Amino acid sequence: MDPSSASGSVQRVVRVTGNFQNEAPLHPDARATLLDAIDQGWSDPRKLHQVSAKAKILRNHAIESIATALSLHRDEIEIVGEPLLGYQLSISGLLKSDTPFIHSAVERREVMAIARAHGNSTMIGIDGVGKLDIGKIAALAPTANSVISLQVANGETGVIQPIEEIVALSNGAMIACDYTSAGVDLPLPSRFSTALFDARSWHGPAGVGVLAIRDSANWRNPLPHIGVARTPGSSSLPLLLAAAVALESWHGARKEDAKSLRALNSTLRAGITKEIADVTIAGDLDQSLPHLLSISIDNIEGEELLRELDNEGIQVDAGSACSADDIEPSHVLRAMGIATAGNIRITLHPGSTESEITNLVANIKSAVSKLRS
Repeated sequence: MDPSSASGSVQRVVRVTGNFQNEAPLHPDARATLLDAIDQGWSDPRKLHQVSAKAKILRNHAIESIATALSLHRDEIEIVGEPLLGYQLSISGLLKSDTPFIHSAVERREVMAIARAHGNSTMIGIDGVGKLDIGKIAALAPTANSVISLQVANGETGVIQPIEEIVALSNGAMIACDYTSAGVDLPLPSRFSTALFDARSWHGPAGVGVLAIRDSANWRNPLPHIGVARTPGSSSLPLLLAAAVALESWHGARKEDAKSLRALNSTLRAGITKEIADVTIAGDLDQSLPHLLSISIDNIEGEELLRELDNEGIQVDAGSACSADDIEPSHVLRAMGIATAGNIRITLHPGSTESEITNLVANIKSAVSKLRS
């Protein structure tokens, strides 16, 4: 995908100063492609008109590009217009009524809902640094008829799970991998059944999920459907093209970006622990994604700290999952034994600077002092 063909009138996105939220502006190349694709790729690729034929070529090119970047075959991936629906497709597509389902205590709420609805489910705990109790997996003695939900990296804390160790202990069980937070930062395991990605993890647009189905022999479309389609097929072509361009750009720069972000994360962690008393940082940086940080500060409320920082033009996320309808807030931190009340989450983005980190630490320190007084 070549963003150079996009309209020359498109301006590059300026990264918001002080943005440490999970959400980030589109990659500039993706934004240019998106606006251009709205003009060029609006037609339904499934129809027979000439413009539809062009749209089909654009769609196929984008999917080939995504498959290559994710180290997948073209026929293994499906595009999902609603990424959260991808959990249902990825996991329930492998489950039968009597299938044992194994998942961790820090899965997303969509996975928790699937586990409750399925019934024959076992939840595995984690330790104080967010690592899965893999000994429990071995004790459960899964079989080829079992399904294991493997959250490769947690979206709150960034903690990475020992993927290959879990695969080795799975005894041939079907494995549904969640890469929605890890994106292309971590490789696919040596064996898996399905894998789910979200384009936002590589600064692509919202509304584009990628479902990889490697174990097609055991996977069935769990949704009501007509014909052989594996997904609803309602994804937006312009968004797909933008996602493909963002992934290509992200893939090319990810090693250098990861190195820079890890160094900034280390500086941030050191600054917070030095300047603020009674603070807990979830997980170890050397076993986590380079751009995520979750901190809990005693004797304050996370939402109040968020508002204080927002007043200074700094945006972070509240650590509590307050919008979840079916789980209590901060179930990830609770599973790790970490306080939830004074929690905020910080996301570093490519282009973040040391001066911004210094300013962030100073503002957190000032806000905490005010809230504790």
